[in-house]
Amino acid sequence: MPIGQVCFETALVATGSSSSSSETFSLYVDPALGVNGHWAQDSSGVWANLASAPYGGKMVTEGDRLRLDFRITDGGAFDADGKVDASITASGAPAHMPLSIAGQAPDEGHDGFWF
Repeated sequence: MPIGQVCFETALVATGSSSSSSETFSLYVDPALGVNGHWAQDSSGVWANLASAPYGGKMVTEGDRLRLDFRITDGGAFDADGKVDASITASGAPAHMPLSIAGQAPDEGHDGFWF
């Protein structure tokens, strides 16, 4: 975690419904940091790369910066308060973790590549 953990809170626009909504966030970092995603722990403590396609995110080179896009659902596994309350409180870190997208150790049988 070359820049440490990033914590933030944001208010969502009320939709008039009691169902949860999601918000997309973008974080820009220096590609020289060598990060492989925006990593966050879910409510059960499992690390996940939110800037990966399975979590609705992506990593994009934009000029001389790396943009980490990730999505968090109000009240979902990565909303720290766990409540559907039109507010997202979250923390995570741009990091290089030797984990798979789902927070498990990589299988060493794939020539150094992990899934």
